[in-house]
Amino acid sequence: MVRGIMFGIGILVGLSACATPGAEISAYPPAVYEHRVSTNDVEIYWNCAGPDAGTARMEGVVRNSKGGEVGFMELELAAADAQGKYVASVKRALEPIKLRANQLASFSLQIGAGGSGERLDLYYSYDRDATQGEAQQARFLARDVCLPTQHRIRQ
Repeated sequence: MVRGIMFGIGILVGLSACATPGAEISAYPPAVYEHRVSTNDVEIYWNCAGPDAGTARMEGVVRNSKGGEVGFMELELAAADAQGKYVASVKRALEPIKLRANQLASFSLQIGAGGSGERLDLYYSYDRDATQGEAQQARFLARDVCLPTQHRIRQ
């Protein structure tokens, strides 16, 4: 009986040591990001902001949602005018180069289109490491990525 009580106290002390006060648990991306797009291989979560007039900023994370590795990930934010012609763009490759299953990689893109930018589109491409054979390349487009009604995460 005494052994049982001592064992129970040991478990409680051990569990309380795991719950360190002030330690933050990082939230899964949908809890902190407003927008999302996905393919069979990756999910992209982001928020948009305009630090000043004529400038847009997009910050978020990319998640490898499948097994295997994403060997390369590139994001391009492009500003289009009222006629749909691209007037500015910014492109960035993500680190780490090998994004493993359920791993997250953060990104930040800032673009200045002056007063002519009417729409922001996101082009994203990646190389998927195939388990057999050659790597598979894919390129996708998400339109109007910073509109409050587009690509919203349903909660």
